Amino acid sequence: MAAVHGDSALRQRACVAPDCRAIFFICAHCDRGHRYCSETCRERNRRGQRRRANSRHQRSEEGRLDHRDRQREYRHRCQSIAAGVTDQGSLLIATPAPLTRGQAPAILIAPLRNNTPVWSSPRCRICGRVLRFVNPFPRIPPRR
Repeated sequence: MAAVHGDSALRQRACVAPDCRAIFFICAHCDRGHRYCSETCRERNRRGQRRRANSRHQRSEEGRLDHRDRQREYRHRCQSIAAGVTDQGSLLIATPAPLTRGQAPAILIAPLRNNTPVWSSPRCRICGRVLRFVNPFPRIPPRR
């Protein structure tokens, strides 16, 4: 079944994050070149890209000079801060109040399940609309 002009159908995408590769659907209306299944995957991979770019920069001559200048400024700031301290801090370390018998400590427990909804039919990852999915590679029955 081919999509009719003006009819909206879901497009299947695979997340390009190397550690994810999740399959997700997106409607033509929301499709703006999404390559990641979620904001988490996008941010994690962007952090990795920036880390690699920073590493390349720090290995270059210009990067080494930038690092030298930043360290010089940092040491200068530390010297000026150390000169301004006039008295020592307290040696007491605050400890939490002891628990009484039968009292449980307050612990934040993270949810065990991902808070993403589970749907039985494919939905757009961005807007959540339920549309029909047109498989671009339909299964061809074997010849007899």
